[in-house]
Amino acid sequence: MAATRVSPTDLPELSLTVSRNGQGPAVVLLHGFPEIAYSWRHQIPVLADAGYQVIAPDQRGYGWSDQPEGVAAYAMTELVGDVIALLDHDEIDDAVIVGHDWGAIIAPWVGLFRPDRVRGIALLSVPYTPRGERSIIDHIRAMDPDGPFAYMLAFQDEGIEDVFEADPIEALRRMHWTLCGALPDDWAQGDPLPSGLPPYLSDGEFENYYRAFTRSGFGNPINYYRNLHQNWAASRPWTNTKLTMPVTFIAGKKDFVATTADGALESSVQSMNTWCTDLRGIHLIEGAGHWVQQEAPDQVNEILIDFLAAVDKPGLDA
Repeated sequence: MAATRVSPTDLPELSLTVSRNGQGPAVVLLHGFPEIAYSWRHQIPVLADAGYQVIAPDQRGYGWSDQPEGVAAYAMTELVGDVIALLDHDEIDDAVIVGHDWGAIIAPWVGLFRPDRVRGIALLSVPYTPRGERSIIDHIRAMDPDGPFAYMLAFQDEGIEDVFEADPIEALRRMHWTLCGALPDDWAQGDPLPSGLPPYLSDGEFENYYRAFTRSGFGNPINYYRNLHQNWAASRPWTNTKLTMPVTFIAGKKDFVATTADGALESSVQSMNTWCTDLRGIHLIEGAGHWVQQEAPDQVNEILIDFLAAVDKPGLDA
């Protein structure tokens, strides 16, 4: 198993710290919040050994990558631009884009803005939903301001990052516990969390996250959320646009983003059958929560390798 190389990569507008491994068709791994490229530590060497060139950046504002100032620096056009600039830097014509959480929001927009550079898309934990008649921020305010996505409204407030930065260890620990599959089924908001770390995180692994967010802070990662309404406003030409490249979806069965309380698929996941014209599968992993590629790495790796092998073969499910 070849060692993963981690190094700064100078792009036209900024420098991203990128993890690379392997040779062959390109696969770009985009992390979510609050993560870094290290969240793909179980996937990078395995996909490389399977014959792929794997590229996983700390996205702008995260970890050891540059930290542009201002909310507008984290608009979707900038995030997609970074992916394309990274492909250009490495002289890659096209790639399969794999995204988790926020990465699964960015990945479809890479496919919508530049379908010529995208061979396929794998979405983890967040399904593709097209631009609708109002932004997700307006939708949450109107329909469910106190529901599970209320944090997106709170993230619009200036200074909310101070709450996280006051105790980053506890902030990260809480986010991992409250969204993971190991959280007891009878846990309710306001109950004390289990002590220590979830079973998929060792002390040493958690230290990587702590060091990354001690360096970057939480403000710029939260700026991704502060662009949600403006991203919607700027993307009117893509209203109700379908993804036409091969797509697969992976989520933990205990992830509230993907399943309802009774275990049924959320309507947004079901609607991928409409909005993805070449949907290659919806995969729910028993016992896993939101951090699916860390909680169930073997299952995720198997699904990804099958998808990558089939992505250029129309009509094959993976």
